[in-house]
Amino acid sequence: MNASLKLIEHPHRFVPLIAMLLLPLATFAIPPAEDQLLASANTGFAFRLLKQLVKEQPGENIFISPFGVSTVLQMAGNGAGGQTKTEMQQVLGTASLRQAAVNTGNRDLNQYLNNPDTNNILTLANAIWYQKGIPAKPEFISCNQQFFGATVDALDFTDSHSVEVINSWASKKTRGKITRIADGMMSPPPDLFLANAVYFKGKWQDPFDSKNTKDRAFHLRDGGQKQVPMMEKNRKFTYRRGSGYQAVRLPYEGWNLAMYVFLPDPGSSPAKLVNIMTGDKWERVTKPGFEDRDGTVVLPKFKLEYQTALEQPLTAMGMKAAFDDRPGIADFSGISSRPLYISAVQQLTFVEVNEEGTEAAALTEMAVPMSGGPEPPPSPPFKMIVDRPFLFLIADEQTETILFMGLIYEPTL
Repeated sequence: MNASLKLIEHPHRFVPLIAMLLLPLATFAIPPAEDQLLASANTGFAFRLLKQLVKEQPGENIFISPFGVSTVLQMAGNGAGGQTKTEMQQVLGTASLRQAAVNTGNRDLNQYLNNPDTNNILTLANAIWYQKGIPAKPEFISCNQQFFGATVDALDFTDSHSVEVINSWASKKTRGKITRIADGMMSPPPDLFLANAVYFKGKWQDPFDSKNTKDRAFHLRDGGQKQVPMMEKNRKFTYRRGSGYQAVRLPYEGWNLAMYVFLPDPGSSPAKLVNIMTGDKWERVTKPGFEDRDGTVVLPKFKLEYQTALEQPLTAMGMKAAFDDRPGIADFSGISSRPLYISAVQQLTFVEVNEEGTEAAALTEMAVPMSGGPEPPPSPPFKMIVDRPFLFLIADEQTETILFMGLIYEPTL
């Protein structure tokens, strides 16, 4: 996933933050407990952003990295002031956190998530490019270098070569999965361009056997059907039977990352499920409600490339001043003495799920019976056939960071 953000002087624009993502599997390590406040804020933002996108794109396949979006906005927030900063904090859920806590929390999360001690691959990277001759304020640059690990360089955005420089960075950081993030972003030329990239590739802890994969009917939103290759696995899973849905946790190697798949009951939909989900409900009710159960999971293979502009969703969520091109409204005075505003925020993502792996966050839970009491009878085996639209997310158990989220209404390969 790549995310980029571009700032422009009035009457120019602050160009977006383009986020792209690529999935297969990864694992991490535990940050300080104080950073959980930032992780909780990020979780709340993730569900609010997905909810807004589902509202604006009904019935469409969606795949985003909310972590990538929040990272770029928090980088830009280091240069925001006044009402602009207040609105950004409210949308991101960080209003109760000092800016210093947001910065140190991001530093700790990035160090943890970039932990190389794993068989999987998870890479996070940030970058800032500024217009030659118009450098950003040193405090803004040094802060994002120190806490976000951002690389910084000067470019001439009026030269078409700048597009290739940024695209080359994106391609390198996502191993060739997302290559064109700067296309169309240099008109009008920005003063500043911020980018975030997330690459995740890994293997299931317990891979699906390709011998069990066969074409099955997937029931589409409009009542039609489509034959798609479906993977099948019988074993003990971490499973939840919720109100109106089934859900299963599929861990990746190392167990810290896992994919959570939510299958709404017939007559319901992923949109209805997203509508009732919040970050708080996820943390307090949904995630802790999984338990070990024997069962069968049938899951479609799919591959998805997704791109979306985020100016409208973020504005609808309350981040208005930052996008206002009228002089004196947007306040990014911590970045430059020139009047700047955000012209665009975009995200490009890629995901592929197959028998070997996927993007994922893994979590392992163990059920321990209370001492002194009889062991409860085992629950009967369940069957979860994901043959209709579903919701999924990839999260890290230790930091409780949601890296990716998506809705699949029609699997594609």
